[in-house]
Amino acid sequence: MTERMTVEKALQLVKRSDDGLYGVLLEHGTMQLGYYKPLGSDEQEPHEQDEIYIVQSGTGTFVLGEERIGYAPGDALFVPAGKEHRFVEFSDDFAAWVVFYGPQGGEAQSE
Repeated sequence: MTERMTVEKALQLVKRSDDGLYGVLLEHGTMQLGYYKPLGSDEQEPHEQDEIYIVQSGTGTFVLGEERIGYAPGDALFVPAGKEHRFVEFSDDFAAWVVFYGPQGGEAQSE
């Protein structure tokens, strides 16, 4: 059965989560679909899997290593495993879908 993942469901899961910032909607194999809604600041640490953020609402700046990237709703941002990253200067309505996938340490890059 396919379940529809909605923003409303995601917000409920975020609210019920331990940290009140990230809720998990689905896990399948190495893949995890989550929803991230930081409040005020983003204090996350690098992750052990590759990840993709899909901005659902809000605007701001994404810091990926030394790079600073502006974003808006509908944008997708890729982060390789282990890479320092965070959202800064984001609007109060910022929220993003998050997809973690692949092996610990990230997937091998093709040439």
